Amino acid sequence: MMWDVIVIGSGIGGITSAGLLAGVGGKKVLVLEKHTEPGGLTHVFRRDGAAWDVGLHYIGNVGPDSATRRLFDWLSCGELQWNPLPDDFDCFVYPDFQFKVPSDPALYKKRLITRFPDEARAIKRYFRDINLCALWATMGFVRAFVPQKIAPLIRVLQRLTSRKSLQTTQQYMEKNFRSPLLRAVLVSQWGDYGLPPAKSAFAIHAQIVKHYLNGAWYPQGGAGRIVRTFEKRLESQGGEIRVSQEVVSIIIENNRAVGVKVIDRRSGAAREVIYRAPTIISNIGVENTFQYLLPVDGEIGSKTASIRALVERLKGNAVSAVTLYLRLKAPISTLGVQGENYWINTHIDHSDLGLHSENVMKGQPSQIYVSFPSAKAGDGRFHTAEIITFVLPDAFSAWQGTVKGQRGNGYAEQKKRVAEGLLRLAETSLPGLTQLVSYSELSTPLTVEHYTSHPKGGFYGLPATPERYSAYFLGPTTPIAGLYISGTDAGCLGIVGALMGGVGAASQVLGPKGYHLIQTAVKKEPQRMPAYPLPTNKKRAVLLNKTQITATIWYLHFELDSPLAAFEPGQFGRLRVADYEWRDYSIAHAEGRKIQFVIDTQTGGDGSIFVNNATIGQQTDIELPLGHYTLVRNSNRKVFIATGTGIAPFLPMFNQLEREKSIHLAELFFGCQTSADDITRHFSPLPPAKIVCLSRTETVSDGVFKGRVTDALNNLRFDPATTDFYVCGSAAMVMDCQSLLAGKGAKNIFIETY
Repeated sequence: MMWDVIVIGSGIGGITSAGLLAGVGGKKVLVLEKHTEPGGLTHVFRRDGAAWDVGLHYIGNVGPDSATRRLFDWLSCGELQWNPLPDDFDCFVYPDFQFKVPSDPALYKKRLITRFPDEARAIKRYFRDINLCALWATMGFVRAFVPQKIAPLIRVLQRLTSRKSLQTTQQYMEKNFRSPLLRAVLVSQWGDYGLPPAKSAFAIHAQIVKHYLNGAWYPQGGAGRIVRTFEKRLESQGGEIRVSQEVVSIIIENNRAVGVKVIDRRSGAAREVIYRAPTIISNIGVENTFQYLLPVDGEIGSKTASIRALVERLKGNAVSAVTLYLRLKAPISTLGVQGENYWINTHIDHSDLGLHSENVMKGQPSQIYVSFPSAKAGDGRFHTAEIITFVLPDAFSAWQGTVKGQRGNGYAEQKKRVAEGLLRLAETSLPGLTQLVSYSELSTPLTVEHYTSHPKGGFYGLPATPERYSAYFLGPTTPIAGLYISGTDAGCLGIVGALMGGVGAASQVLGPKGYHLIQTAVKKEPQRMPAYPLPTNKKRAVLLNKTQITATIWYLHFELDSPLAAFEPGQFGRLRVADYEWRDYSIAHAEGRKIQFVIDTQTGGDGSIFVNNATIGQQTDIELPLGHYTLVRNSNRKVFIATGTGIAPFLPMFNQLEREKSIHLAELFFGCQTSADDITRHFSPLPPAKIVCLSRTETVSDGVFKGRVTDALNNLRFDPATTDFYVCGSAAMVMDCQSLLAGKGAKNIFIETY
């Protein structure tokens, strides 16, 4: 199939370009995403109903009348709503000193002068310089879209303020302020642009500070709503977002980009696919695009040499991060927090990231950022928090190249040390937080790299150094005909910066009047999209039957509007459970047009509400099959470990083993609370060796173990070289089993975490 445009990467820059080209240009756009979940760093992940954002923590400049809000409204057809953060949305914490940032620039200035009266003149000048240097950076971005006769004038205006904009943030602070504490306070948000003051250009500092001068917002319902509300414009023109699509190269013919070569991983057996289009937009960063998707030699290599050389110089300044995701037992308001962010510091020195990174690995961080996704999203059903700190990309280099989920006990111990240190520092400013935690999970630079393909887990795009801001050739256009760049490397760091990078790429693709056409379109009142045919990656489904097998677990049978072309036992389907809300469930059985799920409604989330209220004959949409959780074909002993509906992906695996006459190699450990919760009796075939683990029972019978699954596994003897473990269930159980088995020497542990 020929497409009008192919977009590599479904982050906000990519889906913005796709939505604009579909809605303004009427183009048929294919968006390719390596991960199983679309959205890039705007996507969320879930554990037992609760959700956390991975890259969007708050956004400025989306008040009701702002240009950015109009763009979001148009792209989302008016369906993306925003919650304002509290008026004092950022709290900077230092030893014996706190400062709260208000949602009013005049009040912000007044508070600073009140706390630092001797620096009043410098503070007033600072706010003037913030506006001036932010304008300088914006002019550099829009220069590519204005009429040719105006562009030279913009360049002249930029030269007048370039010296101030291109100094480092630290140079500006040391030149203009005497108080070390005031300098520290003013740069407290450097995590929002991911580069310490000694290395960042003052231009990026100015852009970020100005961005938040009128407060901060967060998407109602969470960051995952962004891609789901944007995709309608794309699909209405015959386009689609396809996940599990790893682009391995851009196809060049006659020195022009004409398509992409892709590894399609939607089924168990990966296959190579070619997609063709006259226009390619890369949203995966300049480094990935020019270093890995294009030839680095010959004519193409020569054309991109200057860009690759710049990347090599800049990437030495890159930073990554570790993030501790917390599920809480009660609302954060019980600690007196309303949803504001906390930047907690043990000292006022922001200069030595290397030392800080070393201390993070020792469990002694000196700087952290704490935020509360559930409070910001307006979802009172679940209570969540996140603690983030920056580290050098090589902090976890000892495990570089290892497979996610199989990095060994040393990695788990290092993560535990880091996590404990982050929580300990957060507790100093948020006493009682530790007691609220019911579940925690830590991501590292390796996690970031796995899901985003950013080399070594770079948390942002190209580092915002003075050299980057001096590079005249960075932007949405490239030296390769037909190839464009969107996202942060075409715009600015951050979510809105990536959004504007998407606008830039779309403007260039639409031609000389592209930016004007976009501006004209987004000024119109957003309209809901009319009904349109589903894209090929989604199917309409009708509920044929639902059977309740425990107090909270249901067996659902759907009929699809067309047969399932390919399915590998262990894969999952993505079920639309509400407007713009999709949930992932393992496929318990699939044959022809019939599909079955086993779903637990205990969490009480949108998926639970859908299942409880669903009626026979009800229609919804399903994207499937997805995921890589499939049987490894070998003669190893196979130990399956599940709790609750975690048994669902194993059911088709057992069928496969039965057909292959090798189910005798399998064993099942199934955990639940009481015999009434034992759902294994509803399914067949099962491995002949089955142990049901009852954590809340007084008596036991044959084949029943009194205790948790982990207690039973503790007594298991196995040969690490010839035993495969498949684990699925609650996030806490999976983590505990993984840690226990790794500690006993297990090498082959396969887990499914959506």
